[in-house]
Parts: sequence; structure tokens; C-alpha cells
Amino acid sequence: TVFAYPLAGQTYIERVSDGTRWTVPAGGRAIAFSPDGTRIAWQVASSSINFDRRAVQIWVANVDGSAARSVATLSGGGLGDWLPDGQRVLVSGRDSGDRVGFAGTLNVDDGSLVTVVAAPNLRGAQVSPGGGWLAYQVAFSGDAAQDGLWVLPLAGGAPLRLVLFGAYRWRSEGQLLVIPLEPGTTAMRLVQVDASTGAARDLTDLAITRLHIVGGDWALAPDGRRIVYVSADDHNLWLL
Repeated sequence: TVFAYPLAGQTYIERVSDGTRWTVPAGGRAIAFSPDGTRIAWQVASSSINFDRRAVQIWVANVDGSAARSVATLSGGGLGDWLPDGQRVLVSGRDSGDRVGFAGTLNVDDGSLVTVVAAPNLRGAQVSPGGGWLAYQVAFSGDAAQDGLWVLPLAGGAPLRLVLFGAYRWRSEGQLLVIPLEPGTTAMRLVQVDASTGAARDLTDLAITRLHIVGGDWALAPDGRRIVYVSADDHNLWLL
């Protein structure tokens, strides 16, 4: 019903039905709509250079731009997805520039922060569509047992380290799509992983589908049935 875009240093929201548009106080930055479309969130970073040491303010406002306020300041990391309840957002950060990073949920109404997982060099936290799972990666931690791609039930339970490592997106609740990092292979493959068991199955056959994605540039349809990607062969958009 509405979409957002930057223009001349401002962030605009435009209504699709009639073209009405308005500015919101995000200053040209990207915004994230809450699941019910009534609120927006964005981040303001002190630096675009040092990711691990920058200060990041998390802001929220009503979708019309009113009642804008800063709800938290983080060291390193930043803003992730809204959770389905529309009250919490996924955030990441680290304590005083330490190598140990964390992913947590921030309540935008009262500013309370709950740490979900902490690990050295934690990156790429993503919440599943239903809000029940978290996927994240750890790399160059100094401990090979910690490095890898992990899934964690947000309702409680132990994290599970997957046997695959690569690019990932949630396909549906509890089902993770992974494009494994496999140097030396002639094409990429799509693998679906069950978060509760770690069981993996190939969705593509290298003998039939020659998948070449450039720069990790791919996106998943909301219903999980198709992906669109930039092909490394011709730099066009392809649909699979």
C-alpha cells in the first residue's frame, strides 16, 4: 500500500493508490516498516567506516513521521528486522568495542533490550518469518568449533551449528535456504535446511540448473516459491 525511497537527502513515503507522498525524519536513510504498517524504524550511525566501533542510534516513528524518537544507542552493529509482534526489532552490537558481538530484541516502546546470543564476530542475524528462529554466522572467532552458520530457537533451547556455510535467507518458518560456499565448483546450488533438525535437501540439480549469482545479490519471494537474482553470466535479473 505504501513504499519508501530517498530523494534529495530526504526519506519519502508514498501511497500507491493515489500517489500522495510525505517526508519522514529519517534524513534520506532506509526505513523498515512494522508488520502492521503503522510504524517505521531506522538507524543513524556515527560512522560508515568502522562498523565495529561506531555508535548507532535506533529511531522509531509513526508511519506519517510523527512521534519520532530515539529508543536506543548501540556500539557496533545496528538495526535488523521487525519481529512479527510489531513491538520489538532485532538489533546487533557489541560491548565497548569488544570482539564479542550480540544479537538481541529491542522493545521500541520501553527501550528494554534482551540479548539472545553472544559470540565473537557474530554477523548476519536474521529472524524467521514467524519470529520463532534466529539464523546467524560466526567467522574468524579463533575457535573452529564456534565458526559457522547457526540457528537458534527464540523461545528457548540450544543453538544448532549447521554443516553448511554460505549465503542464507529464511524461506518459511523453520526452513532456511542456503547457497553453500563451495570454492572450485562450476555452479551454485540451493539447499533447504530444517532448523529444528539440521536436515538438508537440495532444491536444485547442478546437472539441470546452472546457478551463478553475482555478489550475493538475490532475494526471496514472500511465499518462498521463487528467487530473483543477478546473474554472474550476463548481469541481468533472473527468476528461478
